[in-house]
Amino acid sequence: MKPLIPAAPPSRYEAEQIRAIAAWKRRKPHPASPLLNRAQRPLIRLSRKIVPAPASRFAFDALNRVAEQLVRDDWILRHSGFRSLEEIGAQSLEFSDRLADKVIEEGLKLATGVGAVTGTGSLGTVVVGVPALLGVALRLIHRVSQAYGYSAERTGDRGFMLHILALSTAGTPEEQSRAMENYHRQLEHHLVGDAVNEAALAVLQRIVLGRKLASFIPGLSVALNAYANRSFSRRAGLAAKRVYQERWLLDHGRIEGWIAPA
Repeated sequence: MKPLIPAAPPSRYEAEQIRAIAAWKRRKPHPASPLLNRAQRPLIRLSRKIVPAPASRFAFDALNRVAEQLVRDDWILRHSGFRSLEEIGAQSLEFSDRLADKVIEEGLKLATGVGAVTGTGSLGTVVVGVPALLGVALRLIHRVSQAYGYSAERTGDRGFMLHILALSTAGTPEEQSRAMENYHRQLEHHLVGDAVNEAALAVLQRIVLGRKLASFIPGLSVALNAYANRSFSRRAGLAAKRVYQERWLLDHGRIEGWIAPA
């Protein structure tokens, strides 16, 4: 990937964000995640037999296309005060970060509401709630990309959104390392292959199982699903922000390549 403008040293603010990106890449999964993943492993194997990988990939791609269609330029342009994504992309990183924070705040409200509506605990709401949760998170990722002047419709980066979703939900050090390695390859070479799809498939399986487990707690399903949706979308929004910050820095010549974890 070549910078769009001549290379320039990062500003103080940009240097702070470079450090924040490096720290985000170094983060460790929640201590309870490995235990939960081990407990769910037999059910995950069963789910893979019930829902074949090709069907799951098709569902992910369909949700991603819908999310892309729902995110048009009007909201982001209205809140940015500019007339095009190109103009947004030409602004400072600090400007785009503030815009991304607004996007995430709006997305968290939607995620919380969807979680409450689909948290009654019935099998029907679990079936509806899973694609709703994924759709809200993907919509948020697409919109965060617009805050930095990018658009999957213009760049053909629809698969990149699924990769960000996988990055945001890695539950073990191994998953996190694999997702980060795939992101590194994607950032530098624009490669989206089966490794990304497999990571996204594992995310879907964990979400399905997690929602089913939460639905068995009488009286708490609404609150738990609202909290779970908000938490899930917050992680997706932060991952999208860090990913597009790094992409902005690279495209604007502030960094020469991949920011190493530190």
